[in-house]
Amino acid sequence: MAGTIHALILTPRPAKSLPFAHRIPHFPSKHAAFRFNFQLSRSISKPVKACQQSDQIDGDGKKAHNDSGSVKGLSWAKPLSNFVANNFLPLALVGGVALGMANPSLGCLADTYSLSKFSTFGIFIISGLTLHTGEIVAAAQASPAGIFGLVSILLFTPYFSRIILQLQLQPPEFVRGLAIFCCMPTTLSSGVALAQLAGANSALALAITVISNLLGILIVPFSISKYIAGGVGVSVPTKQLFKSLVLTLLIPLILGKIFRESFRGVADFVDQNRKLFSKISAVFLSLVPWIQVSRSRSLLLMVKPPVFLVAIGMGVVLHLILLAFNALALKSISAVSGGSRSVFSKKENAIAVLLVASQKTLPVMVAVVEQLGGALGESGLLVVPCVAAHLNQIIIDSFLVNFWLRKDLSTDSTKASEMFKRLTFLLLVGLLAWAYQAIQPPPPKLCGSPGGPLVTASRIKLRDGRYLAYKEYGVPKEVARYKIIYVHAFGSTRHDALIATTVPQEVLEDLGVHIVSFDRPGYGESDPDPKRTRKSLALDIEELGDQLGLGSKFYVIGYSMGGQVIWKCLQYIPHRLAGATLIAPVVNYWWPGLPANLSGAYYKQPPRDQWALRVAHHIPWLIYWWNTQKLFPTSSVVSSSNPNMNIFSRQDLEIIRNANVSERDNKVQAKQQGEYESVLRDMMVGFGTWEFDPLDLKNPFAGKEGSVHLWQGDEDRLVPVELQRYIAEKLPWIHYHELPGAGHLFPAADGISEAILKALLIEEK
Repeated sequence: MAGTIHALILTPRPAKSLPFAHRIPHFPSKHAAFRFNFQLSRSISKPVKACQQSDQIDGDGKKAHNDSGSVKGLSWAKPLSNFVANNFLPLALVGGVALGMANPSLGCLADTYSLSKFSTFGIFIISGLTLHTGEIVAAAQASPAGIFGLVSILLFTPYFSRIILQLQLQPPEFVRGLAIFCCMPTTLSSGVALAQLAGANSALALAITVISNLLGILIVPFSISKYIAGGVGVSVPTKQLFKSLVLTLLIPLILGKIFRESFRGVADFVDQNRKLFSKISAVFLSLVPWIQVSRSRSLLLMVKPPVFLVAIGMGVVLHLILLAFNALALKSISAVSGGSRSVFSKKENAIAVLLVASQKTLPVMVAVVEQLGGALGESGLLVVPCVAAHLNQIIIDSFLVNFWLRKDLSTDSTKASEMFKRLTFLLLVGLLAWAYQAIQPPPPKLCGSPGGPLVTASRIKLRDGRYLAYKEYGVPKEVARYKIIYVHAFGSTRHDALIATTVPQEVLEDLGVHIVSFDRPGYGESDPDPKRTRKSLALDIEELGDQLGLGSKFYVIGYSMGGQVIWKCLQYIPHRLAGATLIAPVVNYWWPGLPANLSGAYYKQPPRDQWALRVAHHIPWLIYWWNTQKLFPTSSVVSSSNPNMNIFSRQDLEIIRNANVSERDNKVQAKQQGEYESVLRDMMVGFGTWEFDPLDLKNPFAGKEGSVHLWQGDEDRLVPVELQRYIAEKLPWIHYHELPGAGHLFPAADGISEAILKALLIEEK
């Protein structure tokens, strides 16, 4: 019986001697079919793939049906196993995270036995066993490119951690974890593997990887301490961290390398089974996120999915920025170091450096987190976004390598140029986005608003709807002979009315003084005034006097930055004043009437304060960034984390030592609605361009119905005395009082405020 074979497509392997694929016609007999199959099997050493199912004829001429169901059922097994083998590390990491989330009990048990420390030790034992040193010599010719790669990995890219810390995200460990990740050396394997796959200088990639990881053990603790710990207000035990990394990373790496070189056959065995050791290392690595996620599961479940997606997106953006930065740097260095003849211009070198210098290692990161002992937050929350970032960088770079393999970058200069432009554009967009966010101050926390500070003070509502908080001292205004509005200093509140708090109550009663101290806009419990000007503050004082019934005329006294406000009162509301006193008033160095020969007073300030004033005057829109960035020292009087005590005289330091707790609490309350609308707005208004020059003011009390006094200490290091001497010389109608040996805080000294009050009210008219 003749059997019929359905049309069969035969697809031989392309490398074999019979590279054809066509349809076979019907055979007249089974023998012909068998004869063809036999000849084909002899001609082709590899199995022939059938693309269409067929019936086979048995020896009796009957159709023998294949068990196609079982074959079809197993057809997915080999692709699946290949996928697992090719993606073992990312699958192991994701599996560790998933297992920790699904069943944390085993992970917590492993944590009690410090299994993660042993796994880290094992990872670097394997790294030592698989470490080749012979190839490093081959990278010597490209050493300039290698040096740049090391500098980028260990010095340049860790700086991006400061940019990351500017982001506001809850929980903060996500941000800190990525910042730590940014300080790490390059990946131990994926960067080299991708460089080799792309046809790049794999020896150079390997050399950068080995050296950066060895040096990273020395440098990483200091990078974290410099760039991250200070930014989040914690102290990292740098020496202890360094010691721990040496024990858990460097020593096992050296032991593995010694074992490889000391015992014959070990190197061959390891090299022949690199895939096996790679998988063992991946399993060890996956134990760390498994344990840490298990330990932090309850906290992770509290994180909203959109927040976690944002953290993942941050990791993607971070890697893209690092790629763009290194691409731009390589292109720039190549242009200035010989162009096409430079080692940086060679495609194989540039790709190798770009890949390894833009990736960050996860094993070292998790080892660092283990040794931090919670100093920067819950370790599980620190690690999870970095696992995602690690996977993302491999995926992104895989696409890049695939692109390079499909396109010959050495001949297709247009494509290379286009890619470079895109990376440059991406870097610029990222930097602009960061810059915009960095200069934008957070919105103020208004008193009485949801989540804002409580309202505890008496307040009036001003003409524009803002509230102004105030406090009253002395005798009731109904029986007072003298009514005074006091303007507090920089970084202070209504509670810091020194002429009331340092003068005995019986003296105030004898004089018949009623004092009103108020929180200037944005301070304490007064609403911020984003439109604040020099004139608006004088008008606020006038309205305060009217609403509190202080009469047609009242006295004003201002101290330090508040003393500056008195110049504005003398300019805009002189008709409402019965007298005025300026106590160590801050001077704007850009007043037109100040001569150039007094510029030396400006340069007596610490350089950090000079720059802070330059920013406030010339580029006030950068003042928030300047006073919150960590690159340069900020203003001595603004910074609470890094104050400069050299700006105080001996008398000032003695007064500070004797300050009570409530005075320190007042300083905290001063900025409770936000630093920008209080002290920073003060600087912008006070040191901006004034619409009038105080040195041109005329005597508002030409008829002797009142007086103006200016008090200054001759050892004041905040406001140089020579400036006040010049002002007193230019404005002879001012009663100038200079106190020998006094600093800037002299109103708090015994008896001084009482003397200031009496001089204004009863001694000199």
